[in-house]
Amino acid sequence: MTPTELESVARRLDGERRRAEAALAMLVQRVDTANAFTSDGHRSVKAWGRATCNWSGGEAARFLKTGRMLARFESAATAASAGKFGVAQMHALGQLVGNQRVSEQLDASEELLVSQASLLDYDDYITLLAHWEALADADGAHSDHERAHRERRAHLSIVGERVYLDAAGGAAAGVGLQEVFEQFSRSEWLADWDAGVQRHGDEMAVHLMERTDAQRRFDALQAIFGAAAVSGQSPAGEPVVNVVVGYELFEHHLRRALGERPAPLDPTNPAHRCETADGVVIDPYDMLVAAALGQVRRIVLDSAGVVVDVGRKQRLFTGALRDAVMLVSHRCIWPGCYPPASQCEADHVLPFSHAGPTAASNGGPACGHHNRWKSRGYRTWRDPNGQWHHYRPDNTEIGWRAAA
Repeated sequence: MTPTELESVARRLDGERRRAEAALAMLVQRVDTANAFTSDGHRSVKAWGRATCNWSGGEAARFLKTGRMLARFESAATAASAGKFGVAQMHALGQLVGNQRVSEQLDASEELLVSQASLLDYDDYITLLAHWEALADADGAHSDHERAHRERRAHLSIVGERVYLDAAGGAAAGVGLQEVFEQFSRSEWLADWDAGVQRHGDEMAVHLMERTDAQRRFDALQAIFGAAAVSGQSPAGEPVVNVVVGYELFEHHLRRALGERPAPLDPTNPAHRCETADGVVIDPYDMLVAAALGQVRRIVLDSAGVVVDVGRKQRLFTGALRDAVMLVSHRCIWPGCYPPASQCEADHVLPFSHAGPTAASNGGPACGHHNRWKSRGYRTWRDPNGQWHHYRPDNTEIGWRAAA
Protein backbone atom coordinates (compact mmCIF):
# COMPACT_ATOMS: atom_id res chain seq x y z
CA MET A 1 0.00 0.00 0.00
CA THR A 2 1.14 3.52 -0.73
CA PRO A 3 1.47 6.04 2.13
CA THR A 4 -1.73 7.72 0.92
CA GLU A 5 -3.63 4.41 0.95
CA LEU A 6 -2.34 3.54 4.43
CA GLU A 7 -3.52 6.90 5.77
CA SER A 8 -6.92 6.37 4.15
CA VAL A 9 -7.38 2.98 5.84
CA ALA A 10 -6.26 4.37 9.22
CA ARG A 11 -8.68 7.29 8.97
CA ARG A 12 -11.55 4.97 8.02
CA LEU A 13 -10.91 2.71 11.01
CA ASP A 14 -10.49 5.68 13.32
CA GLY A 15 -13.80 7.09 12.07
CA GLU A 16 -15.53 3.86 13.08
CA ARG A 17 -13.82 4.06 16.47
CA ARG A 18 -14.99 7.65 16.94
CA ARG A 19 -18.60 6.77 16.12
CA ALA A 20 -18.54 3.78 18.47
CA GLU A 21 -17.01 5.88 21.28
CA ALA A 22 -19.67 8.57 20.86
CA ALA A 23 -22.49 5.99 20.79
CA LEU A 24 -21.24 4.37 24.00
CA ALA A 25 -20.85 7.73 25.72
CA MET A 26 -24.38 8.80 24.77
CA LEU A 27 -25.74 5.44 25.95
CA VAL A 28 -23.99 5.83 29.32
CA GLN A 29 -25.41 9.33 29.65
CA ARG A 30 -28.95 8.07 28.99
CA VAL A 31 -28.52 5.20 31.47
CA ASP A 32 -27.38 7.76 34.05
CA THR A 33 -30.23 10.21 33.35
CA ALA A 34 -32.90 7.49 33.53
CA ASN A 35 -31.31 5.79 36.56
CA ALA A 36 -31.49 2.57 34.53
CA PHE A 37 -28.42 1.26 36.33
CA THR A 38 -30.48 0.72 39.50
CA SER A 39 -32.50 -2.13 37.92
CA ASP A 40 -29.80 -4.66 38.78
CA GLY A 41 -28.83 -3.02 42.05
CA HIS A 42 -25.87 -1.00 40.78
CA ARG A 43 -25.14 2.05 42.92
CA SER A 44 -23.91 4.24 40.06
CA VAL A 45 -23.63 4.34 36.29
CA LYS A 46 -19.88 3.83 36.71
CA ALA A 47 -20.53 0.58 38.56
CA TRP A 48 -22.97 -0.40 35.79
CA GLY A 49 -20.32 0.22 33.13
CA ARG A 50 -17.71 -1.77 35.01
CA ALA A 51 -20.13 -4.67 35.45
CA THR A 52 -21.53 -4.52 31.91
CA CYS A 53 -18.38 -3.97 29.86
CA ASN A 54 -15.56 -4.70 32.31
CA TRP A 55 -14.39 -1.07 32.11
CA SER A 56 -11.89 0.39 34.53
CA GLY A 57 -13.18 3.03 36.92
CA GLY A 58 -11.37 5.75 35.00
CA GLU A 59 -12.78 4.54 31.69
CA ALA A 60 -16.34 4.54 33.03
CA ALA A 61 -15.86 8.07 34.38
CA ARG A 62 -14.58 9.29 30.99
CA PHE A 63 -17.59 7.82 29.19
CA LEU A 64 -19.93 9.56 31.63
CA LYS A 65 -18.24 12.95 31.27
CA THR A 66 -18.10 12.62 27.50
CA GLY A 67 -21.77 11.61 27.37
CA ARG A 68 -22.79 14.65 29.43
CA MET A 69 -20.78 16.88 27.10
CA LEU A 70 -22.44 15.39 24.00
CA ALA A 71 -25.86 15.81 25.59
CA ARG A 72 -25.15 19.49 26.27
CA PHE A 73 -23.53 20.33 22.93
CA GLU A 74 -25.76 19.20 20.07
CA SER A 75 -23.13 20.21 17.51
CA ALA A 76 -20.59 17.97 19.24
CA ALA A 77 -23.00 15.01 19.22
CA THR A 78 -23.65 15.52 15.51
CA ALA A 79 -19.93 15.71 14.69
CA ALA A 80 -19.12 12.70 16.89
CA SER A 81 -21.85 10.57 15.35
CA ALA A 82 -20.43 11.40 11.91
CA GLY A 83 -16.94 10.37 13.02
CA LYS A 84 -15.61 13.94 12.82
CA PHE A 85 -14.76 14.38 16.52
CA GLY A 86 -11.56 12.72 17.75
CA VAL A 87 -11.83 10.39 20.75
CA ALA A 88 -9.12 12.17 22.73
CA GLN A 89 -10.71 15.54 21.91
CA MET A 90 -14.10 14.27 23.10
CA HIS A 91 -12.62 13.20 26.42
CA ALA A 92 -10.77 16.51 26.85
CA LEU A 93 -13.89 18.59 26.17
CA GLY A 94 -15.89 16.31 28.46
CA GLN A 95 -13.39 17.02 31.23
CA LEU A 96 -13.80 20.77 30.67
CA VAL A 97 -17.61 20.61 30.64
CA GLY A 98 -17.39 18.79 33.96
CA ASN A 99 -15.88 21.89 35.59
CA GLN A 100 -18.89 23.39 37.36
CA ARG A 101 -17.15 26.75 37.76
CA VAL A 102 -17.34 27.42 34.00
CA SER A 103 -20.84 26.02 33.42
CA GLU A 104 -22.49 29.40 32.83
CA GLN A 105 -20.11 30.33 30.02
CA LEU A 106 -20.12 27.03 28.14
CA ASP A 107 -23.16 27.54 25.91
CA ALA A 108 -21.89 30.86 24.53
CA SER A 109 -18.60 29.20 23.60
CA GLU A 110 -20.00 25.99 22.09
CA GLU A 111 -19.12 26.92 18.50
CA LEU A 112 -15.49 27.64 19.35
CA LEU A 113 -14.95 24.65 21.63
CA VAL A 114 -16.52 22.17 19.22
CA SER A 115 -15.37 23.50 15.85
CA GLN A 116 -11.71 23.79 16.82
CA ALA A 117 -11.56 20.10 17.76
CA SER A 118 -11.61 19.18 14.07
CA LEU A 119 -9.37 22.04 12.93
CA LEU A 120 -6.45 21.99 15.37
CA ASP A 121 -3.81 19.39 16.11
CA TYR A 122 -4.57 17.65 19.41
CA ASP A 123 -1.89 19.44 21.45
CA ASP A 124 -3.01 22.84 20.13
CA TYR A 125 -6.62 22.00 20.96
CA ILE A 126 -5.66 21.11 24.53
CA THR A 127 -3.84 24.44 24.80
CA LEU A 128 -6.96 26.24 23.52
CA LEU A 129 -9.11 24.49 26.14
CA ALA A 130 -6.61 25.39 28.86
CA HIS A 131 -6.64 29.06 27.81
CA TRP A 132 -10.44 29.14 27.63
CA GLU A 133 -10.78 27.56 31.06
CA ALA A 134 -8.20 29.94 32.54
CA LEU A 135 -10.16 32.94 31.21
CA ALA A 136 -13.62 31.58 32.05
CA ASP A 137 -12.52 30.61 35.56
CA ALA A 138 -9.75 33.12 36.21
CA ASP A 139 -9.98 32.90 39.99
CA GLY A 140 -10.10 29.11 39.95
CA ALA A 141 -7.19 28.84 37.53
CA HIS A 142 -5.13 31.23 39.64
CA SER A 143 -5.98 29.21 42.73
CA ASP A 144 -4.79 26.03 41.01
CA HIS A 145 -1.47 27.64 40.06
CA GLU A 146 -1.12 29.14 43.51
CA ARG A 147 -1.82 25.79 45.16
CA ALA A 148 0.70 24.04 42.90
CA HIS A 149 3.31 26.60 43.99
CA ARG A 150 2.32 26.48 47.65
CA GLU A 151 2.47 22.68 47.70
CA ARG A 152 5.84 22.53 45.94
CA ARG A 153 8.10 19.78 47.19
CA ALA A 154 11.29 17.91 46.38
CA HIS A 155 12.65 14.75 47.88
CA LEU A 156 15.86 12.89 47.17
CA SER A 157 16.46 9.53 48.76
CA ILE A 158 18.89 6.66 48.37
CA VAL A 159 17.35 3.20 48.69
CA GLY A 160 19.80 0.36 48.41
CA GLU A 161 21.82 0.77 45.23
CA ARG A 162 19.50 3.39 43.67
CA VAL A 163 18.85 7.10 44.13
CA TYR A 164 15.35 8.53 43.66
CA LEU A 165 14.45 12.17 42.99
CA ASP A 166 10.82 13.26 43.19
CA ALA A 167 9.66 16.87 42.85
CA ALA A 168 6.48 18.80 42.07
CA GLY A 169 5.70 22.50 41.86
CA GLY A 170 4.14 25.27 39.80
CA ALA A 171 4.32 25.49 36.01
CA ALA A 172 5.95 28.94 36.07
CA ALA A 173 8.95 27.56 37.93
CA GLY A 174 8.84 24.37 35.90
CA VAL A 175 9.44 26.01 32.53
CA GLY A 176 12.69 27.47 33.83
CA LEU A 177 13.77 24.14 35.29
CA GLN A 178 12.89 22.40 32.04
CA GLU A 179 14.91 24.85 29.96
CA VAL A 180 18.02 24.29 32.10
CA PHE A 181 17.50 20.52 32.04
CA GLU A 182 17.15 20.42 28.24
CA GLN A 183 20.30 22.54 27.77
CA PHE A 184 22.34 20.17 29.91
CA SER A 185 20.78 17.13 28.19
CA ARG A 186 21.72 18.58 24.81
CA SER A 187 25.28 19.09 26.05
CA GLU A 188 25.47 15.40 27.05
CA TRP A 189 24.12 14.35 23.62
CA LEU A 190 26.73 16.43 21.81
CA ALA A 191 29.49 14.96 23.99
CA ASP A 192 28.38 11.43 23.04
CA TRP A 193 28.16 12.36 19.37
CA ASP A 194 31.60 13.96 19.28
CA ALA A 195 33.13 10.92 21.00
CA GLY A 196 31.42 8.67 18.48
CA VAL A 197 32.68 10.69 15.51
CA GLN A 198 36.24 10.33 16.79
CA ARG A 199 35.76 6.57 17.07
CA HIS A 200 33.64 5.81 13.96
CA GLY A 201 34.30 8.76 11.65
CA ASP A 202 31.80 9.22 8.80
CA GLU A 203 30.01 5.99 9.78
CA MET A 204 28.81 7.54 13.05
CA ALA A 205 25.06 7.14 13.63
CA VAL A 206 22.71 7.64 16.59
CA HIS A 207 22.52 3.91 17.38
CA LEU A 208 26.32 3.88 17.91
CA MET A 209 26.17 6.40 20.77
CA GLU A 210 27.58 4.99 24.01
CA ARG A 211 24.76 6.03 26.33
CA THR A 212 20.99 5.71 26.02
CA ASP A 213 18.84 8.84 26.09
CA ALA A 214 17.67 7.95 29.61
CA GLN A 215 21.28 7.61 30.80
CA ARG A 216 22.26 10.94 29.27
CA ARG A 217 19.34 12.69 30.94
CA PHE A 218 20.32 11.33 34.35
CA ASP A 219 23.92 12.41 33.73
CA ALA A 220 22.59 15.84 32.73
CA LEU A 221 20.79 16.08 36.06
CA GLN A 222 23.99 15.14 37.84
CA ALA A 223 25.86 17.78 35.83
CA ILE A 224 23.34 20.44 36.87
CA PHE A 225 23.96 19.68 40.54
CA GLY A 226 27.69 19.65 39.94
CA ALA A 227 27.66 22.97 38.08
CA ALA A 228 25.58 24.55 40.84
CA ALA A 229 28.07 23.38 43.45
CA VAL A 230 31.01 24.85 41.53
CA SER A 231 29.80 27.94 39.70
CA GLY A 232 26.08 27.75 38.95
CA GLN A 233 26.70 28.40 35.25
CA SER A 234 25.02 26.51 32.41
CA PRO A 235 27.28 25.06 29.65
CA ALA A 236 25.01 26.71 27.08
CA GLY A 237 24.86 30.15 28.68
CA GLU A 238 22.00 31.76 30.56
CA PRO A 239 18.66 30.05 29.84
CA VAL A 240 16.03 32.19 28.15
CA VAL A 241 12.30 31.56 28.60
CA ASN A 242 9.95 33.50 26.32
CA VAL A 243 6.43 34.16 27.57
CA VAL A 244 3.92 35.01 24.85
CA VAL A 245 1.10 37.14 26.20
CA GLY A 246 -1.74 39.01 24.51
CA TYR A 247 -1.63 42.75 25.10
CA GLU A 248 -5.25 42.99 26.31
CA LEU A 249 -4.71 40.10 28.74
CA PHE A 250 -1.52 41.74 30.02
CA GLU A 251 -3.34 45.05 30.59
CA HIS A 252 -6.36 43.29 32.16
CA HIS A 253 -4.34 41.47 34.80
CA LEU A 254 -2.11 44.46 35.43
CA ARG A 255 -5.20 46.53 36.23
CA ARG A 256 -6.49 43.77 38.52
CA ALA A 257 -3.16 43.64 40.30
CA LEU A 258 -3.45 47.40 40.86
CA GLY A 259 -6.83 46.96 42.55
CA GLU A 260 -9.16 47.76 39.65
CA ARG A 261 -12.08 45.56 38.55
CA PRO A 262 -11.97 45.43 34.73
CA ALA A 263 -14.66 43.62 32.76
CA PRO A 264 -13.99 39.88 32.27
CA LEU A 265 -12.05 38.89 29.16
CA ASP A 266 -13.74 36.97 26.34
CA PRO A 267 -12.54 33.35 26.70
CA THR A 268 -13.23 32.70 22.99
CA ASN A 269 -10.66 35.26 21.84
CA PRO A 270 -7.49 33.35 20.81
CA ALA A 271 -5.40 36.50 21.28
CA HIS A 272 -5.91 36.30 25.04
CA ARG A 273 -3.02 33.90 25.52
CA CYS A 274 -0.41 33.60 28.24
CA GLU A 275 2.03 30.75 27.55
CA THR A 276 5.63 29.85 26.99
CA ALA A 277 7.02 29.41 23.49
CA ASP A 278 6.44 25.66 23.89
CA GLY A 279 2.76 26.12 24.75
CA VAL A 280 2.82 25.73 28.54
CA VAL A 281 -0.02 27.84 29.95
CA ILE A 282 1.27 30.27 32.58
CA ASP A 283 -0.68 31.93 35.36
CA PRO A 284 -0.99 35.63 34.42
CA TYR A 285 0.03 36.59 37.95
CA ASP A 286 3.34 34.79 37.51
CA MET A 287 3.70 36.52 34.15
CA LEU A 288 3.26 39.94 35.78
CA VAL A 289 5.97 39.12 38.32
CA ALA A 290 8.30 38.08 35.51
CA ALA A 291 7.47 41.28 33.61
CA ALA A 292 8.27 43.38 36.67
CA LEU A 293 11.65 41.66 36.89
CA GLY A 294 12.34 42.27 33.21
CA GLN A 295 12.10 38.60 32.23
CA VAL A 296 9.29 38.83 29.65
CA ARG A 297 9.97 39.52 25.98
CA ARG A 298 6.91 41.06 24.32
CA ILE A 299 5.94 39.25 21.10
CA VAL A 300 3.58 40.79 18.50
CA LEU A 301 1.48 38.40 16.39
CA ASP A 302 -0.74 38.97 13.35
CA SER A 303 -4.25 37.48 13.00
CA ALA A 304 -2.85 34.15 11.75
CA GLY A 305 -0.41 33.87 14.63
CA VAL A 306 2.67 34.81 12.60
CA VAL A 307 5.27 36.86 14.47
CA VAL A 308 5.76 40.30 12.95
CA ASP A 309 8.75 40.34 10.59
CA VAL A 310 11.89 41.74 12.18
CA GLY A 311 14.56 40.64 9.74
CA ARG A 312 17.14 41.66 7.20
CA LYS A 313 17.88 39.58 4.10
CA GLN A 314 20.26 36.85 5.23
CA ARG A 315 20.91 33.14 4.74
CA LEU A 316 20.31 31.98 8.32
CA PHE A 317 17.74 32.83 10.97
CA THR A 318 19.72 34.44 13.78
CA GLY A 319 19.19 36.69 16.77
CA ALA A 320 15.74 38.24 17.21
CA LEU A 321 14.62 36.93 13.82
CA ARG A 322 15.34 33.34 14.87
CA ASP A 323 13.44 33.94 18.12
CA ALA A 324 10.46 35.17 16.09
CA VAL A 325 10.51 32.11 13.83
CA MET A 326 10.73 29.71 16.78
CA LEU A 327 7.62 31.31 18.30
CA VAL A 328 5.51 30.47 15.22
CA SER A 329 4.73 27.00 16.62
CA HIS A 330 5.00 25.27 19.99
CA ARG A 331 6.77 22.29 18.40
CA CYS A 332 8.21 20.89 15.17
CA ILE A 333 5.84 21.86 12.35
CA TRP A 334 5.99 18.41 10.71
CA PRO A 335 2.76 16.40 11.24
CA GLY A 336 2.96 13.93 14.11
CA CYS A 337 6.35 15.22 15.31
CA TYR A 338 6.33 16.65 18.82
CA PRO A 339 9.78 17.87 19.94
CA PRO A 340 9.21 21.32 21.51
CA ALA A 341 10.24 24.34 19.48
CA SER A 342 13.08 25.01 21.91
CA GLN A 343 14.74 21.80 20.67
CA CYS A 344 14.20 22.52 16.95
CA GLU A 345 16.01 24.40 14.17
CA ALA A 346 14.72 27.52 12.42
CA ASP A 347 13.63 26.23 9.02
CA HIS A 348 12.75 28.02 5.75
CA VAL A 349 9.25 26.98 4.65
CA LEU A 350 10.06 27.92 1.05
CA PRO A 351 13.73 26.87 0.82
CA PHE A 352 16.34 29.62 0.61
CA SER A 353 17.68 27.86 -2.50
CA HIS A 354 14.29 28.47 -4.17
CA ALA A 355 14.33 32.19 -3.40
CA GLY A 356 12.59 31.75 -0.05
CA PRO A 357 13.10 34.90 2.04
CA THR A 358 14.75 34.78 5.45
CA ALA A 359 11.70 36.34 7.10
CA ALA A 360 9.49 35.34 10.02
CA SER A 361 6.58 34.77 7.63
CA ASN A 362 8.67 32.14 5.80
CA GLY A 363 9.97 30.26 8.81
CA GLY A 364 9.03 27.75 11.43
CA PRO A 365 10.66 25.37 13.91
CA ALA A 366 11.61 21.96 12.54
CA CYS A 367 13.54 19.16 14.18
CA GLY A 368 16.85 18.28 12.55
CA HIS A 369 15.43 15.12 10.96
CA HIS A 370 12.50 16.83 9.23
CA ASN A 371 14.50 19.93 8.31
CA ARG A 372 16.69 17.65 6.20
CA TRP A 373 13.82 15.39 5.11
CA LYS A 374 12.22 18.24 3.14
CA SER A 375 15.15 18.16 0.72
CA ARG A 376 13.71 14.93 -0.71
CA GLY A 377 11.03 16.83 -2.60
CA TYR A 378 8.48 17.46 0.15
CA ARG A 379 6.67 20.82 0.36
CA THR A 380 5.26 22.76 3.29
CA TRP A 381 3.01 25.81 3.45
CA ARG A 382 0.94 27.64 6.04
CA ASP A 383 -2.64 28.58 5.16
CA PRO A 384 -4.32 31.90 6.12
CA ASN A 385 -5.72 30.29 9.28
CA GLY A 386 -2.22 29.47 10.49
CA GLN A 387 -2.48 25.71 9.83
CA TRP A 388 0.46 23.78 8.37
CA HIS A 389 0.11 21.55 5.30
CA HIS A 390 2.73 19.10 4.04
CA TYR A 391 2.91 17.41 0.64
CA ARG A 392 4.79 14.41 -0.70
CA PRO A 393 6.74 14.57 -3.97
CA ASP A 394 3.63 13.16 -5.74
CA ASN A 395 1.60 16.18 -4.42
CA THR A 396 -0.57 14.11 -2.03
CA GLU A 397 -1.01 15.73 1.37
CA ILE A 398 0.35 14.07 4.53
CA GLY A 399 -1.75 13.73 7.68
CA TRP A 400 -5.33 14.05 8.79
CA ARG A 401 -5.92 17.45 7.19
CA ALA A 402 -5.80 15.76 3.80
CA ALA A 403 -9.31 14.46 4.49
CA ALA A 404 -10.62 17.69 6.04
